[in-house]
Amino acid sequence: MNFGTALSALATASLLALAGCGGSDSNGDTTVSSLRLIGQQVLARRMDFNGTVVGGLSGIDYDAANKRYVLISDDRTSTDSANDPRMYTANLSFDANGFTAVNFLSTFAMKQPDGTVYPKVPSALVADPESLRLDTASGNLLWVSEGDRSLTATPARVIDPFIREIRADGGHVREYTLPAMFKMSASDAGPRSNAVFEGITLTPTKAQTVVIMEGALFQDAAPPSTTAGSVSRITVFDRATGIASAQYAYPLDKVQAEPVPAGSFTVNGATEILALSETRFLVLERSFSVGVVGNQVRLYEIDLRSATNVLNTAALAGATYTAVSKRLVQDFETLKAQLGGVANLEGLTFGPTLANGHRSLVVVADDNLPLADSLTDRNQFLVFEVMP
Repeated sequence: MNFGTALSALATASLLALAGCGGSDSNGDTTVSSLRLIGQQVLARRMDFNGTVVGGLSGIDYDAANKRYVLISDDRTSTDSANDPRMYTANLSFDANGFTAVNFLSTFAMKQPDGTVYPKVPSALVADPESLRLDTASGNLLWVSEGDRSLTATPARVIDPFIREIRADGGHVREYTLPAMFKMSASDAGPRSNAVFEGITLTPTKAQTVVIMEGALFQDAAPPSTTAGSVSRITVFDRATGIASAQYAYPLDKVQAEPVPAGSFTVNGATEILALSETRFLVLERSFSVGVVGNQVRLYEIDLRSATNVLNTAALAGATYTAVSKRLVQDFETLKAQLGGVANLEGLTFGPTLANGHRSLVVVADDNLPLADSLTDRNQFLVFEVMP
């Protein structure tokens, strides 16, 4: 989610399969007891790479075979940049003792099913790219768009979200079949604007694709406030068919900081999901309030095993169900002083295994491109050691 836009079955997988769910060169399910910060890098504001403006970095995944990262930009307006909606590849230089550099390698545009590049606002075909994952078995990339619900725009835009698969050159491969609840509407039903698919992951076996919504459907709950949380949905899709097989309620925290002045814009939502096993995942949650410098971000471990399958529950409001369990792994507020602020963290991936055998975890922030509201809107990269 770009704030500038908003304001206007457990299994042991092989090395290759685990790399595909977020990058790894270790076997088995991953445990995360805590994180140790290795370091950060911050890109120059509106940095140029191969004639493109680097910004809006909303998702990241590790390509273990090529020892590089793939990133997606949510650049969707001509104000953001003149460039086509795109992905990047990059190298990150770090070990257990430090994080020294981010070097971009290439960029390529995602293609629509008809082979053309995606247009920008105000087109009725505009995409809002938010997350991606690499399938190492095929070399293809999965990515999600939040769609659009801009009823006051001229002309008004009511555009469905989607999950699509592309080749490494950006060419379209296929589209997943979404449950009817994700159909965007001009009425107060279905998804809210900027609150739909924000994260995607592949489970270690690659049998399932899992997506998380940033916020609540109209019929499920009100958005989070400074006094109350909300609920979003995690949807599990069969990887082979692209059809939803299960869905679970994810309890969202309340907004973490009072806005200044009171009554100004606030938001809290899930921004990324990353598989640890077939049923356990890491989820990033990001809270933002106007007038407060930076973002309040938390990383949770969640478990689906005891949760109710709500795929056939039309509205969560008033329904009886058990949400996914949730355990705090990292409160980024504890790192705020050390980092000089916490940006709009939206991307999450495992990187290579460190020399001591522990996994690395990489987090990236969307700088909100030119419409920054906070002094800490920046392309911030963080690297952690995963303590098992």
